Amino acid sequence: MNNFISHDIMEKFRREHFQKSPFVLTGVDASRLVSWPALNKTLEKDILHYPRVRLANDNWPEMRGYGGFVRYSYSQSGDRTPHINRHQLYKCLREGATLVLDRCQAFFDSVDHMRQWLSSQLECSCSANLYAAFTPTPSFGLHFDNHDVLAVQIEGIKRWTVHKPTYSYPLEHERSFDFIAPTTEPDFIFDVEPGQAIYLPAGYWHNVSTQTRRSLHVSYTIIRPRRLDIFRTLLDELSGNEYIRAPIEFGERLSDDTALRELINEAVKKFDIQLNETMLKIQCNTPAYKHINLELLD
Repeated sequence: MNNFISHDIMEKFRREHFQKSPFVLTGVDASRLVSWPALNKTLEKDILHYPRVRLANDNWPEMRGYGGFVRYSYSQSGDRTPHINRHQLYKCLREGATLVLDRCQAFFDSVDHMRQWLSSQLECSCSANLYAAFTPTPSFGLHFDNHDVLAVQIEGIKRWTVHKPTYSYPLEHERSFDFIAPTTEPDFIFDVEPGQAIYLPAGYWHNVSTQTRRSLHVSYTIIRPRRLDIFRTLLDELSGNEYIRAPIEFGERLSDDTALRELINEAVKKFDIQLNETMLKIQCNTPAYKHINLELLD
């Protein structure tokens, strides 16, 4: 598998910035990830349903729920097939929308190869979204992600204005829309060019705008196990105990405090934290899907 980022830059990134602070990586081999012809061909294939392919426009928040650029028709055999309506798509893009293709590694092998490489380098599970923009209008406005991000610029220049977290290490269900965004001047401003990638840890507020005639980038989500996951593993072990699974007593009676504490303390004593941390790392970097090889069928 190719090294998409040089060894020296990757080492500096992991040592000084990973899970700590924003960083722009240089010398990224992004030229083979996605081309405009490859993206065009994917949009033409009549395989993309909304919201797998979607639009975002910060000036028109309702655009996030708009799927009218995907039309459906029925074949003679009754199959319902999606089609990208190019006229409606062009109209939306000219008016400031960004085209988003979720989990785009399924359509572009090089994107998937880099995803696998990042997973091995950063001990993480990883997915990829594609963003194509043709105006300076931001997609989502000022927001943070509840996972780390590594955005690889393929064409054009993106300006990232970044604020430090107001809430550290947001969990999977916590969205920036439920928090008050900072109103101060940004802490960082990065102009990311082709062959560069910007890294943001989870919780960093950011807004992104296109500085050139058009922009194409792929953003990798980086999800690593948390210490909280260790406690979830412990809870799974406790769930094997019948007393733990039983309902809390009805009426004025409460649980036997001594018995419950003894069960928990005994489980904690037996729980191997380092072994479970190691297993969580392995599981995080293990593909959730299985390879299929139909040629093996008799």
